[in-house]
This record gives sequence, C-alpha cells and structure tokens, in this order.
Amino acid sequence: IYYYGFNVNKAPTSNPLVRRAISQSIDRKQLTEMLAGGQVPLTSWVPPGMFGYQPDVGVDYNVKKANELLDKAGYKDRSKFPTVTLSYNTNDNHKRIAENIQAQLKKNLGIKVELKNEEWKVYLSNLKVDPPNIYRMGWLADFPDPDNFLNLMTSYSDNNHTNWKNEDFDKLIEQAASETDPSKRKDYYSKAQKILTELDVPVAPMFSSVVQKLVAPRVKNFPSSSMSRYPFKDVSLK
Repeated sequence: IYYYGFNVNKAPTSNPLVRRAISQSIDRKQLTEMLAGGQVPLTSWVPPGMFGYQPDVGVDYNVKKANELLDKAGYKDRSKFPTVTLSYNTNDNHKRIAENIQAQLKKNLGIKVELKNEEWKVYLSNLKVDPPNIYRMGWLADFPDPDNFLNLMTSYSDNNHTNWKNEDFDKLIEQAASETDPSKRKDYYSKAQKILTELDVPVAPMFSSVVQKLVAPRVKNFPSSSMSRYPFKDVSLK
C-alpha cells in the first residue's frame, strides 16, 4: 500500500477532524490515473487480494463533507489555517503524487501545503525524531495476512511515525492475532480499520500497487504470486 501519515502531535493535524477532512478531499483516482501503472485506489488499510480487505471501509472522496469537517474544526476562515508541511523521500513518482495532492488540497479545501523532499536515510531519521504534519510511506507485505499491515499502526510499532496511540485499536489487533475463527478475525479487523481510517485517521491510504509481468506464450505454468515468490519446479517451455 501507498499511504500518507499525519503527525497527531503537531497542529493543525493534531485535530482528527482536520485529518479526516484532508483524507476526504483527496481524489485517489486522480493519482492512479496519473501514474497509469494499474494501481488500485484505496481507502481501507488492508489491500485488495488479502483476507480482511473491505473496499467500503475508509472515507470516500467528498469535497462538501471535507469542507464541513474543516469548518467544524474551527477553520471557517481558511486564511487562518496554518501552512502544513508534506514530506516525501526523493523520487520522481513521490514528487508527482505530492504535487497532485498539494494542488487538490488547495483547490478542494483552500489550504496551503508546503512540500519537502529528503534523501531516504535523512527522511527516515527525521520521521523518528520530528515527523512533519504529513509524510509519505508505503508497505509491502512480509507475509500474506492483515496483521502484517494493521500491526504497523499499533502504539508499540517502530513503523508508526504518527505519534498516534489508541488502546482499542491495539486490543483489536491483539485479539485478531490470537483468534482462529476467520469470521471473528474479519470482524476485529473491520472495527480496527474503521478506527484507523474513519474515526481517528492518523493515516490516509492512497492506493495499492501492482506488479506487471511479461510472460512469453511458450512458458507453461508460470507461477503467479501476490507475494512475488516464484517456485519454478512446475514451469516448462513449449
């Protein structure tokens, strides 16, 4: 997944209404159409193709509702909304996405976003010490289970740079990890994702990436794997 995180300790993204407004004012389809690589717009935290994926979880693109949230947060006068910093690590696509989101937030919410790019090592170091209002990040599964994604945002995760902590979320992830009934696990993950992407909104998922493969017609039984693992023992050539 490709996502943006919010520093919940730094104003104005310390306000959950502001975070939700920002997430709800971003048209994810614009991003995937711009990238044109088959990416899938995403509002939930668990990506397509994995157990626990729920496309209806998260905030839908709705500029009217986003503006109402920002008004409710105390920023009816947009001139009083402070400039927020959006950081990303140096990469052409990250820059294109950040510039697109910068333009969307200016057009849809009337807020100013300052972009900042840094080399990867410097970027990671600053995320650990003093995260900006908004930062870019992504995650590629280590193993095909929703725990590998949702555990990222627990209060004790080293990969959580938002400063966000929620005991109910932590408990749901722990309960799901020890649960053997698939239906109960799915329910735990559904509740956890709603806290993460709809209520507290310390993160805003953007899209799920895809991998393109070009396989010659003479290759038989090429292994297809969402984990990019390819056992070739059954592969043959015509």
